[in-house]
Parts: sequence; structure tokens; C-alpha cells
Amino acid sequence: MLQRQSDGGCSLVGRDHRKSQLKKEEYSVQRELREQCEQAAVIALDLGRQLLICGADVKRAEDTAERICRSYGAQTTDVFCIGSLLMATVEWMDGSTSTQMRNINRTGYDLARLEALNTLSRDICDKNISLSAARNRLTALRTPSLQKKWVTYPAAIIAVAAYTIFFGGTWADALVASICGIFVTMLERMLPEKTGIMMRTVLCAIAVGITAGIGSLLYPALQTDKVMIGSIMLMVPGLMVAGSLRDLLGGDIIAGSLQLIQAVLIAGALALGLAWAASWAVQL
Repeated sequence: MLQRQSDGGCSLVGRDHRKSQLKKEEYSVQRELREQCEQAAVIALDLGRQLLICGADVKRAEDTAERICRSYGAQTTDVFCIGSLLMATVEWMDGSTSTQMRNINRTGYDLARLEALNTLSRDICDKNISLSAARNRLTALRTPSLQKKWVTYPAAIIAVAAYTIFFGGTWADALVASICGIFVTMLERMLPEKTGIMMRTVLCAIAVGITAGIGSLLYPALQTDKVMIGSIMLMVPGLMVAGSLRDLLGGDIIAGSLQLIQAVLIAGALALGLAWAASWAVQL
């Protein structure tokens, strides 16, 4: 009798041990799946954030993040973006949900990176590449630009000179404006990334005004107004205004309005910087 009870007790202990082992394995599998889901959401939002930084519109970022989440097994995905904030709530196949958000503190226009990011998003959705491969490719695309930095200098010279002549300036005016364009490009690269766009615009406008003022002192026949007009075309938020109208027409009232307000403030910063430089030149 004692032997039977001992055998029964051992079997119960063994059964309990197997149950606990199965629970541990099940918990480990669930935790691994949970981590994979979180990693997929991280990749989706990071890629959407990089798209916005490179100049993509709000609809593109939302659609890309939603498609990537679905390609990795999401049941439902709700993505919300207003230009400076990207947020998503994802429900996965196991019933778990995750919510993440990203802050977009700077934007610009980098079409080379934008094309590479679009290619990556298509590969994730069409070719079903692994999470690790997607993460590695996305990390490689986080560099400031895929173009060489020196390319911006001749581009700025050509653009500024062309605008100066277009607005009625002479070749001498275009030459001084080209120097202004070089200074603006150098200043934008020298300023820290954390510098706000308003302060950056004011400083660049002051640099243009001071350079044009010095040029007028050295060459009295210089048309300072034409030089300033041609030089500030590098900083005029034309694409930003077009993007805001695009968002407004597409139904993103909040994102479009915020972008339009930012464009108006940048234009005001340009006027403020040029006015300060002009007052300084008059005192000379």
C-alpha cells in the first residue's frame, strides 16, 4: 500500500513538473511572439518617421506604416500623423495590442533617401524580408544624405545666380548672390541639428543681408535688392506651402494647417533677418 502511494505521489509530481514545463515553454513562445510584434511595429514607425524627415507627405507615411504592420501579421492598424507626430496602435493575431509614437523634430527634402526608403517598404510588403534584414537596411538609410555634401554647393550657386538674373540682376549681381548662396549653405551645415528652423532661417537671412551690404560697399553699382531676392530663394518655403496645400486638399486639415503656419513663420523669419541686416548696412 505504501509502495502504491509512493508511486502515485511520484507520478503526480512528475505530471505537475511536466505541466509547469509546458507553461514555461508556452510563456517563452508567447514572449518571443510579443517581442517580434513589437519589433515589427518599431520598424514600421521608424520607417514612417524617416519618410517624413525626407519630405514625404502624411498620407504616404501613414499608408506605409499600416502596410508594413499588416505584412508582419497585424489584424488591424490605426495610424495617425500630423507632420510632427506619428502614432500607431496595432492589434496582432494573438489578440495583443501595442501603441507606439514617434516625434518628428526636423524635416527636409532628400529625394535619394526617400526613394531608397520607398524601395525598402515595398520589399518588406512584397518580398516578406525578415525583421533583422529590414532593421539592418533601415539603419543603413539613417545617414543624413546619400548624396555627397559638396554637390549642394554648385547647386546653390547655379540656383542663386539663375534667380538673380531672372529677377533683373546683372552678372555682377549674380556673382555676389552666388557668394551669398555659398555662405548660406555653409551656415546651414555648420549649425547644430537641434537648432530650430526659425533661428536657422533668421541667421541665414542675416548672412545674406550682410554679404549683400558688404558687396554694395565694395561695388556701388551693385543692385542689392536683386542680390537679396536671388539669395533668399534657397530658403523660401515654396515646397512647404505646396505640401500644406496637398495635405489640405487630401483631407488632412490639421497637418496641412500646421505646415502652412510653419511656412508663414519661416517667411516672417526671412523678413526679420533681412530687415536687421538692412538696418545694419544703413548705419554703415
